[in-house]
Amino acid sequence: MIQSPDVSSLLTDMIYGSLFGECSWQDFLDRLAQTSPGGKAALHYHDLTSSVAHVPFMSGFSQSEIDQFTSHFASVNPWIPRLDLVPVGQGLCGDEIVPREELIRSEFYNDWLKRQTGCETSIGVSIIREENRTFILSACTSSADPDLNSEAAKLYTQLAPHLKRAFDFIRKRDLFAPHEQTTQALFDSIGVGLIYVSEQRKARRWNRRAEALLAAGTPVQIAADGTLALQCEKSAAVLEFLTSRNGVQTKPHTAIVKGGNQDNYRITLVRLHSDTFTQFLEGPTVAVIVEPIVAATPLNERRDLLMQLYKLTATEIRIASSIASGHSPREVAMADDISYETVRTHLRNIYGKLGVNSRAGLVSLLMR
Repeated sequence: MIQSPDVSSLLTDMIYGSLFGECSWQDFLDRLAQTSPGGKAALHYHDLTSSVAHVPFMSGFSQSEIDQFTSHFASVNPWIPRLDLVPVGQGLCGDEIVPREELIRSEFYNDWLKRQTGCETSIGVSIIREENRTFILSACTSSADPDLNSEAAKLYTQLAPHLKRAFDFIRKRDLFAPHEQTTQALFDSIGVGLIYVSEQRKARRWNRRAEALLAAGTPVQIAADGTLALQCEKSAAVLEFLTSRNGVQTKPHTAIVKGGNQDNYRITLVRLHSDTFTQFLEGPTVAVIVEPIVAATPLNERRDLLMQLYKLTATEIRIASSIASGHSPREVAMADDISYETVRTHLRNIYGKLGVNSRAGLVSLLMR
């Protein structure tokens, strides 16, 4: 079952739609489950200190299957102890974490995965990894075809950065707990500006953080007539298109631009999907998300040790910390005001000094 670009775009749109109340996480999971044969999907997190699993959202699983999983089989799941070796944001098939010949001999496979759910393996991605918890999107599938499952894993990799942003909006609270906070308050809690823009680029409302960012000289400004102006020409053209009645969007538009204060910002434009009648009356609505990009601070408590043992320079420590924190090399380049090729050169030197050859190895070493 080869995934089409339309499936990735639809699922990405549903992630943002879940944040803005246009659909639900259940809708997203139901659609995701359909992308794999016999698919059963779940958003869940694991307490790595006690082998406790929490599965607040699921699609296709029976309550009995989930109860059995959380009460016992999560603790004997052979994939979980090895998740810390998997790069955050990389979609993988379970067979890439635990060899299939080892999996099929396990209690987890024989007594739960195969016998209870009728599945052969799982495809998933770690969205956020914290000290004691890891947040995961996964789906069990009846397919044992490695090529088919590898294609599905690529879809999860594409969805991962959008899921991470969604999770960041709510991880200041207990994940998935019932709440009455508005979307604007969620963005305020993590220092992200949110501006709702309607037809003809009219800024309709914005959160407190956006107001502060506007005053600080960001590349986003509200003109005297109430229209939103973007310094980035390409983003401005996209906003003009999205706020028109014909502005169909297949995926969020993202750009990294420098503000008047010389700080870097990530600007994301997402057209919200309303029902046909509401859009007919009110026109389109676009969410403009403004995020300051700050280079990750070094691991101060280990800085001297890293410099002494591995001869890392202060710049290399800062870049290694940024990469380990989930920033891409291009984002590190923007945040440090250096070229992308310079970051890549630093990374090659860092890998050589640390004796690793991947981001997973870098994260594993730095987080010991």
